[in-house]
Amino acid sequence: MITRLFLVAALPWLACAGCFPVAGPRILARDLALADSRFSALPSTLAVGFAPDPGGKRIYTTAELERIGRANGVKLENPADICFELPMRHVREEDAEAAMRRSLPAAAELRIIELAQSDVPAGQLEFPLEGLEPAPPSAPGAQPWPQLWRGYVKYADTRRAPFWARVSILVNYTAVIASRDLPLNAVVDAALLHIESRTGALTREKVASRIEEVSGRLVKRAVGAGSPIPLSSLTDLPAVRRGDSVQVDVESGAAHLRFTAVAESTANEGDTIELRNPLSGKTFRAKLDHGPRVLLVVTVGQSL
Repeated sequence: MITRLFLVAALPWLACAGCFPVAGPRILARDLALADSRFSALPSTLAVGFAPDPGGKRIYTTAELERIGRANGVKLENPADICFELPMRHVREEDAEAAMRRSLPAAAELRIIELAQSDVPAGQLEFPLEGLEPAPPSAPGAQPWPQLWRGYVKYADTRRAPFWARVSILVNYTAVIASRDLPLNAVVDAALLHIESRTGALTREKVASRIEEVSGRLVKRAVGAGSPIPLSSLTDLPAVRRGDSVQVDVESGAAHLRFTAVAESTANEGDTIELRNPLSGKTFRAKLDHGPRVLLVVTVGQSL
């Protein structure tokens, strides 16, 4: 008796053992028509449901198919269950390497150590550099430690299925090197820099390759001596820094006054900056004009 009940419950699944492929994020009437030509009477792009997740199945039972038919004026007699699934594939090493090469410098030395073994939906395999985890520090020229590279397969137009690999990547590059420690908020002096040709692990951050990209800029993330300087660790100097002198031109009716104030905050051209009048000790706000200069229009009787 138990065996008979099991077989009865399994019959719908056995009847749908051959699932039909679906490529988009939704199952359309044209997908149903591949299994049952009577659905070809429906508009081909009519959405009837969501596609299954990778590795899963979506089964339309007889009752569901009859309901879809009634709602759209199609009479169905004795429809059979219809099963849909996403086409899946195994990622070969040559496919993974081709996808990685699209993100790597042309001369990079790539060695794939391990690939995820899970099947993925049929689609475009991508390995963006943003998914490459940083390699542990190693001596210049030494073989880098393996790095985890998180990629994905783009399928069904907008969906993504994760995929990963463990790789070793070696690149030759020219970099600006800090000869001494560059502390936070320091203005970089060209005398503290030199250029080296190096071989090492690929990094997600782009490093400076010319002195002009670094000299005179502000350090927003400390850089140790002997290290390449990432461009993301630098920022341009603001037009005015706290403590700088700022020329203030004041207009009040026909009167015009000029004096020098002290910046209480950092600002670039067009920003509102807080200033202090060193004579009165009062602070006021004004918009920074060209360079360290502000033009302030005040009403009669207003004091600074």
